[in-house]
Amino acid sequence: MNEHLKIPAQIQALINDIENVELYLSELPLPEHPKLPQFNRSIRVLDIDAKSRQEFVNFIYEQVLKDKETGEEINISLPAPEWVVYKETWSFLRDEQNNTIELPLIEPIDKITKDNVKVSSFKYMIWLMKNNKISFLQLIQGYLAGFVETKIEELNKL
Repeated sequence: MNEHLKIPAQIQALINDIENVELYLSELPLPEHPKLPQFNRSIRVLDIDAKSRQEFVNFIYEQVLKDKETGEEINISLPAPEWVVYKETWSFLRDEQNNTIELPLIEPIDKITKDNVKVSSFKYMIWLMKNNKISFLQLIQGYLAGFVETKIEELNKL
């Protein structure tokens, strides 16, 4: 492709990095599997199917195990429960330090006087990216944390 160019070593190193990039969107660490502590575990996001008009995002991923000593990837099929953000899915609105925004209730309920502000997850994702509040990788990391929290039992099945 670039045979007609005199490419300096620094640019060639960049081209090599691009050519050798792993073909998945992100790989994020998970806590150790309770029955397989000899492996490091992660979620590898392979694809994202987003439908703007339906306000729907489906994260396609796999769990990955790597031997802690050798780093070798182990080919064991682990569960991958559905990871979807629907139109009805909500998120907590966060401030610049990533803390949830809590406001007083109009009328206290029992002893509860405050609650977190909730927004549509899909629209919030779009807004965060369009307004340069978060990178694509940070977005996946943030939503992965919530997904793992709610699906950890299913992720831990063998």
